[in-house]
Amino acid sequence: MATDKTVTLDRRRLMQAGALGAAGLAMPWIARPAFAQSAAGKTIGFSQSFVTTEWIRQQRQGVLDTAKKFGLETVVLDAANRPAKQVSDIEDLVTRRVDAILISTYFSEAVAPAIREANRAGVPIIVLSSGLVGDVDWTVHLSVDTYASAKTAGEYFVKRLDGKGNLIQVEGSPGSTVNQNRGKGWHEVVDKVPGFKLAGRIMADYDRAKALKGMEDMLQSNAKIDAVYAHSEDMALGAIQAIREAGRSKEMFVTGYDGVATETLKAIHEGDLAMVMSYHPFGVEGVEAAVRVLEKKPIPKTIAFSAPMIDKNNVADYYDAATGKAKLAPSRLAALNLADK
Repeated sequence: MATDKTVTLDRRRLMQAGALGAAGLAMPWIARPAFAQSAAGKTIGFSQSFVTTEWIRQQRQGVLDTAKKFGLETVVLDAANRPAKQVSDIEDLVTRRVDAILISTYFSEAVAPAIREANRAGVPIIVLSSGLVGDVDWTVHLSVDTYASAKTAGEYFVKRLDGKGNLIQVEGSPGSTVNQNRGKGWHEVVDKVPGFKLAGRIMADYDRAKALKGMEDMLQSNAKIDAVYAHSEDMALGAIQAIREAGRSKEMFVTGYDGVATETLKAIHEGDLAMVMSYHPFGVEGVEAAVRVLEKKPIPKTIAFSAPMIDKNNVADYYDAATGKAKLAPSRLAALNLADK
């Protein structure tokens, strides 16, 4: 394994600036030596902040299934929503000398010391979704332009409500950069509309039960609500349950994010959920990225995938109403047809 000094210097020398490519590719590229080697038999570590939502469970399953496909060993760790544990989990993976580490974190600032340990050890870091912060480095970051998709969500509210209405915002984990951008982009649009009033904010930590309870409180304290903007599908479904139980479903609409759970897609199909901004979990693509790194194949340092809106007009592309099942999403990384040299 290369020393930290060698890896850091080589990485910085080899980063090349470039134009945006197809499907939101963002440069620079990470160049690799010309010789190739198989990733089969190597070990990847995967650290998650917690495994309580459908989105995160699908992320983990994508990692496990894809690692098996490529003949990789996996060490999967759940921090149980404790930042200190995720720090120790990442440090443990470094100690075990895994060949690459995949990280999905809602504690970007808190885990920075552990990331620096991995950097010093020269372990490639593949970041899924929420980015890292501080004086740390990574090898590949797979994400979506969340700020832009949140602005699109804001524009949906403006158009559907004709710029007038009382709004409720249901937020996820405050430490998540994805959560922050889902708020910033939406506010960038709706805060400029004089006819909108933010009637309340719910901090639900991506938890359906917390969203349900918070929405119950909002319904009791607000005689009129026109729409609810939730930062995830689980929280959107929790809000919908509270609204339905209060008998106020016809009064307002609810939007969310993700669109990976069958329950979510069914709710869109049946008209209970207005729309979600699609946000796939990156588990499959994360392992594919790690394989490219381990096999010395070139890959961009940052890849931002598109985030289409899923509503009643196109939900059939994602959900089979006849079988009641979600349609299998193809790998977005494979669709980029990256060159092997």
